[in-house]
Amino acid sequence: MTFPPPCLKLFWEDVRRLEWFEKGGPLMYPIFICSILSLAIFLERLFYLLKRRQIIERFRRKIEGLSGDIKELREILMVLVEGEAMRLSKGLGALSLIARVSTLLGLLGTVLGMVEVFKEVSEGKLGDPEALAGGIWVALITTVFGLSVAIPAVFMHGFLSSLVSRREEELLKIGEEVLIEKAKSDR
Repeated sequence: MTFPPPCLKLFWEDVRRLEWFEKGGPLMYPIFICSILSLAIFLERLFYLLKRRQIIERFRRKIEGLSGDIKELREILMVLVEGEAMRLSKGLGALSLIARVSTLLGLLGTVLGMVEVFKEVSEGKLGDPEALAGGIWVALITTVFGLSVAIPAVFMHGFLSSLVSRREEELLKIGEEVLIEKAKSDR
């Protein structure tokens, strides 16, 4: 009979991941929090940015109600687009920060683990090469987890940034169209 039985194989893998989490030490908790925050920011921004029609209609209502000469309207348009771009990109800085911090937390965990391993080597507790390799393996767990949070966060940030840029371009295009319509109606 093999262990674990095939019906419990997935469950067993989850249990082993929890063991990794515990072996990684106390820095695993902030890395885990970073993973939850990055996913929450990504999903919130994604759902917001996918509401393209609502974003555009709200912006169109803002600029259609404006009056003045074309030069003033163009300046107001640029200010409105800039403000909307800031609203659209809310949270992207935090996502970028999470990507950087989770990498550094993983590295710090590895360095602290290596310090502990070498401390035990100097005290003569790890004379066995297998025990030394096991200590190094445990020390590297935080780097693995830190990178497994940072890499997707970088991709999420890039994807959301490109969506923000597209929305900003759409808003500028709509603003220009409204300005052209106003210029034609003023003639």
